[in-house]
Amino acid sequence: MSTVSLTHNLQGKVDSSILYSGPLEFHSIGDLEICIKGHITRIQGQKFKSESLLANLHDLYLQSGFLFQSQLEGLFLILIKDKTKSTFSIHNNPYQACNLYWYANDALVFSSSLHELIEMLPGSATPHIGSILNFVSNGFTSCEQTQIEGVSKLLPSFSLIFGKSGVELQNHWHQEFDFKRREKLDNIENEIDYYETIYRNGIKDFLEQKNCKELGTLLSGGHDTSFALIQAGKVHDKPLHAFTATFPGWAFDESTYARNICNKFNHIHHEVPFLPDDLDNMVGLIRANDEPVVGSSLPVHRCAEEAKQYVDTMLAGDGGDTLWGEYYPVEEIHRYIGNLSNGSRHILWKISKLLRDLTDWERFWELEHVLELFDHERPYHDFLRRLCTYRHYRTDDLYKIFNQDFVNGTKPEIGKWTLEFNKDNFADMLVEAKLFNGFYMYQSFHTTKSMNHFGLDLYLPTINREVMQFITRLPKQWINGGTTLHRLTNNKSINRKFHKHALARYLDREEIYNRSFDIPWYNILRPRKHMIEKLEIALAKRGWFNKNEISSIFKEFLSQNVKEHELLELKHHGYRIFTLLSLEIWAREYIDGKRTANPDEKILLEDYLT
Repeated sequence: MSTVSLTHNLQGKVDSSILYSGPLEFHSIGDLEICIKGHITRIQGQKFKSESLLANLHDLYLQSGFLFQSQLEGLFLILIKDKTKSTFSIHNNPYQACNLYWYANDALVFSSSLHELIEMLPGSATPHIGSILNFVSNGFTSCEQTQIEGVSKLLPSFSLIFGKSGVELQNHWHQEFDFKRREKLDNIENEIDYYETIYRNGIKDFLEQKNCKELGTLLSGGHDTSFALIQAGKVHDKPLHAFTATFPGWAFDESTYARNICNKFNHIHHEVPFLPDDLDNMVGLIRANDEPVVGSSLPVHRCAEEAKQYVDTMLAGDGGDTLWGEYYPVEEIHRYIGNLSNGSRHILWKISKLLRDLTDWERFWELEHVLELFDHERPYHDFLRRLCTYRHYRTDDLYKIFNQDFVNGTKPEIGKWTLEFNKDNFADMLVEAKLFNGFYMYQSFHTTKSMNHFGLDLYLPTINREVMQFITRLPKQWINGGTTLHRLTNNKSINRKFHKHALARYLDREEIYNRSFDIPWYNILRPRKHMIEKLEIALAKRGWFNKNEISSIFKEFLSQNVKEHELLELKHHGYRIFTLLSLEIWAREYIDGKRTANPDEKILLEDYLT
């Protein structure tokens, strides 16, 4: 159990010191009042009758205390008024960081909407510089602190307890899964049977609690989305609707892979073309997410908008990359250099930089980025955030683009709950920290927020306690195999060995395909040259940025030559420009108080940024 006390200056009774927005329906049972948001699918691993839910929660809370939710499965937020203890507590599920924003000063203020919470703050919204630096550096916010001073998110597995002595946070994160890997698998077919069973059970439990009528899923045709479609088709009695963001005419287009999988299993395929004009949905995206977001956020948002016409519940394959160890090249590099001296690591970094410049090969760009992370006196400090800067702004570049009067020596926010790397836990932490401080704050966050915004519930079958624990206990050779050369060059033929065996029950070898959902932001942004010019002017006027550095980045972006099949684009500025666009729109809506009416309508960015 982890506990930290944040404030001690709250006065008065709990009920007179709580402000919140939105309807909350409490049910009295004994000395407790309980409000349940979302869906609980199992209690202590068992199904339950709906009429006994409140009694079960009451008993579990009295027996286990403020972390009773560790024995629940589902996507939920539970609020409890305890008359005996004179406390008000909020309990989050272990999978989501998008359920609650909170602020505590003279009272506890909370809301599921950051926009609505700002309206309840005692003063105007003030930007949190460290959190802004955190976001710009890697395209998502890896800590609990939002870009609004004093406002935090309630993290997965956390309980917030408000009483006479203040606010306290507790969490059960480290109980969620472990890395007690087995030495071998005795019978691969039996293991796959079990894997499929627990995967399907998670879907089935959620659909039953949700009373789903029409089910949809995001589909790229890759490992995770294909598996989700196949398994969901076995527990849902109607064809699924599959939604694919397409990039017509570009190397990034996934439509043929997705269409093949969908047709093979007799489901209904919907293609959602993503074009430069779709940038005019950006204001709606930011308002739906309450925070600046990058990555695949806008294409997913468009898929959600399309899906609401056909379904009430959505699935996605998100989380598979993380659980199956997507950073295995980084792990392999660390295996060789973890015990080297600082001087030796520095020489290796210099060599990688030379190879990158000589060849311009994407893999050497990646290698140089990782080796630079270890060319430090404290190589493990703030490691995940620094690792994730590869498409965005490494520390030196980050400080160059900001006005130093604005930054005033502030460092990117790390957060009280950022998981720490060290030499001994490095391999496992690449999964655990990426999940907790990365995936839940990034892909899961914006996918869930956009789906919910359009009235859709979202379930991620991989992000299930039993499935996660099964994967993290598999023998290492069944996660990512191959030779050192395979792993160092990020060769996709050797990854996810067990998962590919499971897919082979349903797909031919050529159909089991890695699809990396990278977005060609340079192709999407460059046709909007006038918008880019307006953005540059807007950033200069905001006063947060160094005008000369911003001008240099924008000029370089417009002149960069892009190869069609370069997916990760470390050397291109597409993600960097989109990150700044997302931040500027967010600042207008949440700091400046623009509050655009009808944000879900298309809003021409050339006009919006004027």
